[in-house]
Formats: sequence, C-alpha cells, structure tokens
Amino acid sequence: MQLHSMIQWGAVALFSTLSVTAQAELGGKIGVAHWHKWLQGEPVEVASSDAPVCSVWAFYSQMPHLLQADAGYLSQLQSRYAARGVRVIASVAGEPQLGLERWGRCSVVLDDAGRTERGWLTVNQEYRTNVLVLAKDGTVSFVGRPGAGLADAIEHVLDNQCDLVAEARAAGKRVHLPDCFDDAVGPATVAALKPMVAASPRDGLLSGLLYLTLATKSNDPDAAKQWLAQATKQLGDDPRPLAVFADLVLRGDSRRASVLAVLREPLAKAAKATKFDPGVQLAYLRALVMAGDGREAGRQAMRSRKLVMQSAEGCLDYAMLLARDENPQIHSDLAKHALDTAAKLGADKRLLAAGRYIVALRCAANEKAAKGVMTVYLKDQGLRVGINNDSWHLMTQLSTMGRYDWFAVGLVERMLEERDSMEYFEFDTAALAMFLVGRITDAVELQELALKKGGKGIAEYEERLARYKAHVSPAPR
Repeated sequence: MQLHSMIQWGAVALFSTLSVTAQAELGGKIGVAHWHKWLQGEPVEVASSDAPVCSVWAFYSQMPHLLQADAGYLSQLQSRYAARGVRVIASVAGEPQLGLERWGRCSVVLDDAGRTERGWLTVNQEYRTNVLVLAKDGTVSFVGRPGAGLADAIEHVLDNQCDLVAEARAAGKRVHLPDCFDDAVGPATVAALKPMVAASPRDGLLSGLLYLTLATKSNDPDAAKQWLAQATKQLGDDPRPLAVFADLVLRGDSRRASVLAVLREPLAKAAKATKFDPGVQLAYLRALVMAGDGREAGRQAMRSRKLVMQSAEGCLDYAMLLARDENPQIHSDLAKHALDTAAKLGADKRLLAAGRYIVALRCAANEKAAKGVMTVYLKDQGLRVGINNDSWHLMTQLSTMGRYDWFAVGLVERMLEERDSMEYFEFDTAALAMFLVGRITDAVELQELALKKGGKGIAEYEERLARYKAHVSPAPR
C-alpha cells in the first residue's frame, strides 16, 4: 500500500504522539498558528479542506540573517512545484527592511512576536532547523534545513510515498553524525548512509557525509570518486544542496585534485544562478581558492563580500578562505575587516582567536603578532593534552574541519617543543595537522612515530599513514 499507512500515520512506537502537538514532531500534527498579518502572497491554511496538498514553512525569527539567504532557493522550489499544489511560506518576526521581491511567488507572513515559530519548532543549538514540510492534514513529514533533504521531502508528500520511519533515521543522522563523525566506522557508516541518500538523492548533507566516509574513513578512493560524480549530477540543479555537499567535500578531502575538477563548473553555475545565497557563494570561493585560481578567486571575493558578512559564521569562513589563498597578503585588510565584523556579530571567541592567528600569520605575514595571539589563547590550556584535543577537534569536527588548519598547526608546534615526552596520540594529531597544510613529509614522519610509540595495530593510524604516503611527491629523476 502506498504511503506505508501502517507506518506513516501510525508509528506510535517511533513518534511520541500522532495527535496535535505543541512542537513539530515527525508524524505529529502541527499546533495552533498565531499569525499577525500576511505581507506577501495569499494566506495559507493548515490542516483544513483549503490547505495545500503540501506546504513548506520556513521560519526566521531566530535566524533573521537567513531570510535573504534562503529566498532564492525556496522561491525556486515554489516555482518548480507550484503546478502540483505546493505552497512555500516564509515566517518573519518583524517586517523586513529589505524588499520581499526575492521571495517571488512565495507567501510571507508576519509571526506574532515569533509565537508560532516557538510553538512549532524545537530549538536544537547543535543543529538549528528552520523548515517544516506539512501534508494537507497538517501532519509533519520533514523537519530540517533547505539544503538537507527538503526537495526530496516535498516529492515524497506529493507522490504519497512518505516513509516516516526512514525519515526519522535520516533526521537523526543529520543531527548526530556531524557531531561524532570523528568516531564513525567506515563500513558501518557507509551501510547506514547508502539507503538514506537513495531515498533522498538531493540531500547535500547526507551525500557529503557519505563521500567523506568513503574517502577518509573507508579509504576507498574508487568508491568515493564514483559517488562524487553521481552526487554532483543529482544535485546539479539544486544550488543550496550542491553547496552543502561541495562545502563538506572540499573541506574534508582538500588534497584531492580530482574533486575540484568535478565540482568547480557546477558550483560556478550555481553561484551565477543564486547570487544572494552566501552558502553557495562561499562554496564557489572555496573551490576557486583551492584550485589556485587567484585572479578569479579575487573577483569572487569582492563580488560576495557584503553578502557573506551578514553573519558571524559567514565572516569567519570568508576570512579563512582569504587566508588560504596562494597570495594571502593581498587580502590582509579585507580579512581583518571580516574578523572585526565577526566580533561585532558575536562570533565564538575561540574561533575568533583562531581566525586572528591565521590572518596574522598568513595575510599579515606577522609571526610575532600570531605568536601573541597564540600565547593569550594558551593561557587557559594548562595541560598539553588540552592542546592536543583542541587541535584534533578543530581538524575533525565537521563545523570547523578544513577552516582552521593553520591554527591547529600552531597548536601542535607548541606540543612538538616537548617532542621527547609526547604520547603516540599526540604525534598522530601533529601528523594530521601537517598533512592538512601540505607538509606531507613531516606528516609521514610524525605518523610513523605515532605508530612506533604505541599506535601500532590501530587501524585508523595505519590508514592515515597510507593516505599521507599516497600524497608524497615522487623523487625527481
């Protein structure tokens, strides 16, 4: 039976309730709305005979900076699915200062002091969701973000193919796997992700996690290459999911040239089609910087600077990309400005310090200033193991992976000042840091020490050594 009736609307064991709920739960019914007035488009009903067959509700009272960022992609989805009865609605807590023309045919509603958003969405600080997909009767079939399975969720509702058990598993992976990716086991994680990306082929997050697992956990370059080509093709017409996918791939597997060859042109097309999406623009800038195309990277940096510096996260990512350029000194003033703006926008102090260190070292070429930043930072790091863990987390947690590698090197260089007393796991951390900034010979030497001093027999250590050796340049003849 289509729609898996005994699962979708009746999986009591998996979902806490199927009656009306105060907050969105997969399989539950949405609560009461408290709208103030409709600012654009026709009002949209929920759970009534006049409700659309599928409605997408995007909320912005908690994250107002995403209103303009999401507009291009969500209005594109509205146009794509309008003929099939889909309505896309943006909910705001205050009347936007900028015009709403970017939202096209979508409706925009003024929430009553954000009451509806607080009533409908559960705030998860680790994975902030802002989008719901509702069936005609008000049943929640998706809770997430635009780039991670939204288009697939719409089609599942339209095709009467919602499998809420599968969606619950996928939702769990989107929240928890990024936070514990460092501990993920290759074969088991691949086995879990494959059916999820098969069910949601335009989920940029899960597709990116599958690629990184194949490339860096399973060390299966052939499978990773095959999935890269397939996922890029599937995501090619969806700029936001493509950017989410590409961002993960480029940050987590930064030393594979073939990745850039596949992703650069699709990202260029996406950036041209979605000019007001900072995530897409930053992903394209990352590809250009990593490709060593300084001239075009400089143009993209100037085109996107105002757009991407609307959030602290955007400012930090932008500054770190400028510092990664082959000629970072030409970006010194712009990178410093981005960090100052990040501070004003409430950036995480730890990441801001890492950013200031990298900009001083790379853009200003001021080692003395960089050391000063590091000294202040390390005042709270009394134990060397704390430095080790800090460096490791910056390199391996998905939120910071590929962004602060030069700071991680600065941390491990402090550890290496006491090389004779270092533990094997500290050499493992130091080796990864060196590898990520291109110091391959140092990475191989340090990883061999990690194995010699206690890591022998640890599969992950052996796999990392093999990965580092694969990037050693052959000796000239």
